[in-house]
Amino acid sequence: MNFENPKFNKLLTPVDYFNFFGTFADIFDNDKRCVSFSDTTATYLNTSNEAIKSPTFILEEASGLIEVKRSNPFDNLIVGTKVSKFMVLTAVRFKNDICSAINFVEFSIMRREVPFIRVGTDYFKTIKKTDRYGTENTLLKAWKKDEIKQDHGKDIFNIIPKYNDFTIIPNNKTFIPTENGAYNLYNQFPHKAVNETVQIEDIQTTVKLINHIFGEQAQLGLKYMQILYLYPTQILPILALVSTERETGKTTFLNWLQMIFGQNSILINPNDLTSSFNDTYALKNIVMIDETVIDKAHTIEKLKSIATAKTMSVSQKFVSSYSVPFFGKVVVCTNKETDFIKIDREEIRFWVRKIKSITEKRNTNIENDLRDEIPLFLKYLEQLPAPDFSRSRMVFTQDEIQTDSLEIVKEESKSGLYKDLELYIERYFYQNETIEEFFATPIDIKEEFFIHNNQISANYIRKVLKEEFKMKPNDVMNYSKFAKSQANDSNGRAYKFKRSDFITHYKPKNNVVTEQLSDLKQFNGKIDI
Repeated sequence: MNFENPKFNKLLTPVDYFNFFGTFADIFDNDKRCVSFSDTTATYLNTSNEAIKSPTFILEEASGLIEVKRSNPFDNLIVGTKVSKFMVLTAVRFKNDICSAINFVEFSIMRREVPFIRVGTDYFKTIKKTDRYGTENTLLKAWKKDEIKQDHGKDIFNIIPKYNDFTIIPNNKTFIPTENGAYNLYNQFPHKAVNETVQIEDIQTTVKLINHIFGEQAQLGLKYMQILYLYPTQILPILALVSTERETGKTTFLNWLQMIFGQNSILINPNDLTSSFNDTYALKNIVMIDETVIDKAHTIEKLKSIATAKTMSVSQKFVSSYSVPFFGKVVVCTNKETDFIKIDREEIRFWVRKIKSITEKRNTNIENDLRDEIPLFLKYLEQLPAPDFSRSRMVFTQDEIQTDSLEIVKEESKSGLYKDLELYIERYFYQNETIEEFFATPIDIKEEFFIHNNQISANYIRKVLKEEFKMKPNDVMNYSKFAKSQANDSNGRAYKFKRSDFITHYKPKNNVVTEQLSDLKQFNGKIDI
């Protein structure tokens, strides 16, 4: 058996490794009590401190054991016995402290990475885990100091790397482990792009998925993926994929993102956004929320804020709170097409796409096909022209990501009173065709349209006019209520309502991005899934 094979060495314990490969130099070097040593012998002074010509310890090369030939300073190395090299190492160098001996072999001789770090006053363990796609990722978990000492002895604290703070330095091309004494929590990117040039035909499954998810905006979808990979510090709009139908490929898209970005992405539920501990997503570059209905106002505002947040205060169990730069991008998938969240008319942080159902034969191996194409796809993204970052702080302009689905969600996000006011005022203009505008206060509107509705107050009407209609009242003035008379017989801070603002309503328009990648068209926006 070839014990020096690197793959085999990974399976060896430090004790076995030293018994196979340990040397007398590892054991006796720097021990001043040792008169001399060679590859197979070591000599100590006798009890009278007189030099002895014959060796104290002799290595039997056939068995790999060390024979104790003479008396020595170590009580458990008894004359006439044969012991392992590791037992001698433990007695000679570490005063029978087995934990310290194991640490020495594992981290100084075998050169294994110390699996702990200290950041400030907190200790963490780095854990290697393989995900379901076969990619190895590094996790960082809080670890108690007492447990480290119990498992490894106190001497290990001398070799545990120490850092002043945490930081986030996203880079999917060049991994940066530390910066200015801070430990980088951004995980090393799990893939590497191929070197050779990649053609669109080489990534057919990937292109089909992009076409299916982004449809007529496929070029923008490619740009979106390029930015996620090559420019991970860039903020992006919240991408919302909506569809009432099942098996549309939304979850496949989320799984694909996790395949590509590994531990720098996370799939959470809306409750995680308002949890007392936010370390599940605060350290991630891509935050994905599947099958989402977000109806709590606090959760909605939290979702919107993390899309543009520059820093994040991380709250984690058993760890002191700390602040890190935040570069999170948000992807939402839901079967609620119109009301998964409330989006204001002026909101520009959302890119909402309705995903169509899959009509072709299901490809049960699509995730494996997508995984196999990742190195090719990364190279293809590297070949694309660099995005223009000067047009918008989120790269994409409001016109580019404007969709019918976004407008429908905005319409549905209006309050019931907003919709009632729209209908009442629209009907009023239709019934009074000669009136182009009129003035009214919230009290006037209450008396005109909601006189018998105790659920709607003048103050509520004022709030909706201000916050949803974005209207401002005039200064105190004389006016005619609803333009019903020629005389200005009323006085107050009235709002001005214009016919043109209420008769013309939103009509869905096909939002087609005319500038398409010609080679993407060949797949006709279809995908086998």
